[in-house]
Amino acid sequence: MNTLMRGILVFFLLNAAVHAAVRLPGPLVEPDWLLAHAEEPDLVVLDIQEPEMFMRHHVPGAVNWPFSQWRTGADAKPPSSLLPLDKIAQRLGSVGITETTPLVIVAMGTSPADLSASARVFWTLKVLGHEKVSILNGGLLSYVNEQRGPFASGAGKARTPVNYDATPNLELLATTQWLKDSDMPRLDARTLAEFTGVLAGPGERPGTLPGAHHLPYDWLTKDGGGRLRSRGELDRIFQYAGVGNEAAVHFCHTGNRASLSWFVDFALRGNRDARLYDASMIEWGMDPALPIETRLDPSTGADARS
Repeated sequence: MNTLMRGILVFFLLNAAVHAAVRLPGPLVEPDWLLAHAEEPDLVVLDIQEPEMFMRHHVPGAVNWPFSQWRTGADAKPPSSLLPLDKIAQRLGSVGITETTPLVIVAMGTSPADLSASARVFWTLKVLGHEKVSILNGGLLSYVNEQRGPFASGAGKARTPVNYDATPNLELLATTQWLKDSDMPRLDARTLAEFTGVLAGPGERPGTLPGAHHLPYDWLTKDGGGRLRSRGELDRIFQYAGVGNEAAVHFCHTGNRASLSWFVDFALRGNRDARLYDASMIEWGMDPALPIETRLDPSTGADARS
């Protein structure tokens, strides 16, 4: 190879390296990875804090889309459910995100609720067909406290609008009609009181889906915080809940808490058939025509299964 050809080859190799898109290490990234890659030009940090919190502190260059705006309103049927996919695609495109943009979802990271909110956004993006997406384990709190990661204040970075071409994957979404005909294991991510029927929402019948297993979503986090437990611990908790290695359909009250158990099942345990029941008990529990199982009758203290 002559000197000219060698120079041309080196130029193209260096040019390709400079423009290569960042590769996410998996569906869950650690704060040290984000610290090392936050300034990659292709990576977008998707911050889901509410605007007033985002204005105080966020990863430099992050895009803000608060979690409260990722679901329908309280008056929708069912409430707090999946937004129309075309609206999600339009909004992503409006902030410069395409279907191939690598995304890292960042919440504050103070609680299991923050982690489940991240998981809910992850699920929504997967339903939309977005492949390159991860959650920051421990959230912004871990990024700053553990890694001394820099943070910015004020408005986020403006990005040029683009077109987002969605390829939806509706097989990740369980509907009430689908669930009536499915024999997939059912996993209730609510509290024990909700699962047994001791507590229920307004106008909602107490109890759970017939035959459901129980796995409170906060069991999946380390010390009740915003970081997931180790893979071994997660597997043992799923085994204890009676699900084993099978994919499950995950539900709670409005599909938020169950997003976390779905994320573990789908993204970490590799069960690609796992589904999230978006409407959850706020729809199932309101329909008297649908069967429901109450494990404990609070008025008598009797085991309602006997």
